[in-house]
Amino acid sequence: MPELPEVQTVVNGLTKKISGKVFSDAKISVKKMVSTNLKKDIKNKKVKRVIRRAKMIVIELTQDKYLVVHLKMTGQLIFVDIKGKAFGGGHPIESKEIEFTKPNKYTHVILNFKDGSRLLYNDVRKFGWLKLMSKEEYNILSNRHGIEPLAKEFTLSRFKEILKKRPNSKIKQFLLNQELIVGLGNIYVDESLFKAKIKPFRRVYTLKGNETDRLYKAIKLKLFTAIKFGGTSVNTFVSISGERGKFVNKLKVYGRGGMKCLRCKNELTKIKMGGRGTVYCTKCQK
Repeated sequence: MPELPEVQTVVNGLTKKISGKVFSDAKISVKKMVSTNLKKDIKNKKVKRVIRRAKMIVIELTQDKYLVVHLKMTGQLIFVDIKGKAFGGGHPIESKEIEFTKPNKYTHVILNFKDGSRLLYNDVRKFGWLKLMSKEEYNILSNRHGIEPLAKEFTLSRFKEILKKRPNSKIKQFLLNQELIVGLGNIYVDESLFKAKIKPFRRVYTLKGNETDRLYKAIKLKLFTAIKFGGTSVNTFVSISGERGKFVNKLKVYGRGGMKCLRCKNELTKIKMGGRGTVYCTKCQK
């Protein structure tokens, strides 16, 4: 599932492609993936801006409407311009038989713009969703999620306050909790903990002041750097321009279980935590 940097990368690409465009209609083949009002209410709505909230793509429209998209495991948004040239962000379909520039058997939603361009939503496993919301509905959804780790409100003191809410949680599970801090998944939690030299299974209350400071800085550094490099393409994720995320070349521990630690040359250990693969260094991380 795309994490904060990957979703932000798609948002940055969509901003350049669809800002200012006006929707004309929608074609929906899998109704369970969309809100019931989307087909009727999307018409004549203009795209004001594209933003990210947590791991969701939020297309803010006129008349106080919000089109919220969650890519989940295999979702992909394809923008097709008026000349038929396609730009896809998310998880591309890896099949020689499928031409992703056109609707195919994995295309479940087609959003047409008045200028002839369109936005396709493809999803092999059908876990993703698109919902057209009022401002009130969007605010309710947004408020269910925690603080944005790249927002100016996410200060060191605020981070310390949030840590106090779950003192007995294992630090990795704490960081994965979207009700506390959003956007962090397996990749960036493992990478941040390695950078901060903290074992993933330690309890929150055991963190010392300097460790908390290091972790706070590590989270911000890893996320900012990942966005700069277009996210991480471990499996199939690509940006809206079709490029693979280059942060995969910067990974220190994620996906490297059994390999040598790049800091101390110790063999990296892979364990299961809460059903998730977790890689860390038994020597570097304390």
